[in-house]
Amino acid sequence: MSRTLINFFDSDNFVRSTNLNDINQIFDTVSYNFERQGVVQSDFKKRLYQREKMSSTAFGRIAIPYSLDMSAQKSKGFIIINSHGIKWSDNNEVCLVIDPNNKQLFREVFDELSDVVTDINNVTELIKCKNYSEFIVKLVELL
Repeated sequence: MSRTLINFFDSDNFVRSTNLNDINQIFDTVSYNFERQGVVQSDFKKRLYQREKMSSTAFGRIAIPYSLDMSAQKSKGFIIINSHGIKWSDNNEVCLVIDPNNKQLFREVFDELSDVVTDINNVTELIKCKNYSEFIVKLVELL
């Protein structure tokens, strides 16, 4: 599982920042980077908003936004941590955003990941991670 996580969440798609503090900034960042990397098409941000309008992708202190069709050209995820909080839809506030982008990997990773992040103590530990390496090591530890 750790090899799958490293392939899915590479270090280029890990951001820890208190400057990214609302859903619009998050969607801009993820869409821009994924499009630049050839992961998604230019309409990806619109697709994220379409999914979010149906119901919030936040639960507890984490959000896992995704487009409904998951039509990515590559299998990549994006991680954003803001320990001060990110204003999300439906007045939620999250500290960890994980954006998966491929149906098969989404299913593989999401089941394991959701087991970890539904425990607030695990989310608290993940939010403390200062960099990508710490995050991956901690995530693998928690699995």
